[in-house]
Amino acid sequence: MFERCDSNTMAVFETALSEARRLGHNYVGTEHLLLALLRHREVLPDSVAALLPGEVDVSAALESALGGPPSDDAQLLKTLGIDLDGVRAAVRQTFGGDALERLGRRRVHQPWQPWRRPHRRCMSLLAGAMGVAPRVKQAFERARQDADRRQRETIDPAGLLIGMVEVEDALSNRLLHEVGIDPSEVRRAVLDAAD
Repeated sequence: MFERCDSNTMAVFETALSEARRLGHNYVGTEHLLLALLRHREVLPDSVAALLPGEVDVSAALESALGGPPSDDAQLLKTLGIDLDGVRAAVRQTFGGDALERLGRRRVHQPWQPWRRPHRRCMSLLAGAMGVAPRVKQAFERARQDADRRQRETIDPAGLLIGMVEVEDALSNRLLHEVGIDPSEVRRAVLDAAD
């Protein structure tokens, strides 16, 4: 997914990752990428950066869309009487200091059973691993296609923004709509700036 990204796009993704952690999410979604792009406006064409909303407005729209500030997994488990840090310490003590890191890397291999799909939520929660939402993968794929259309070797942040607005049901597009920005206008502005 990242093999063709330039350094600016990787910086945007790293910011999205830290934004997801700050919000207490265990995944990186298009909403985190949008917040990261707003924080790194300087890597976008000026006309596009001027069209995008403020970071505070998008953060407020995100909190509203999620129904308030996100709950911390450890706090949710504590309401059930489970101490997540205690469980992690017990796993490390029983299976070794790097057990959680190995757990995060381990692939689940099960025979194909359509009625039983492997769910890694508990493992990723325990290991503290971050996942990438399917819409983010779609956005990167569309950004790669855009780079191919424009005959560019790498995916730049503007191409990533195009990929995001082309994923119709992405939360980032919903957030843009909520703050009064039409994603198709953003796409047009990016394409005009590229010409």
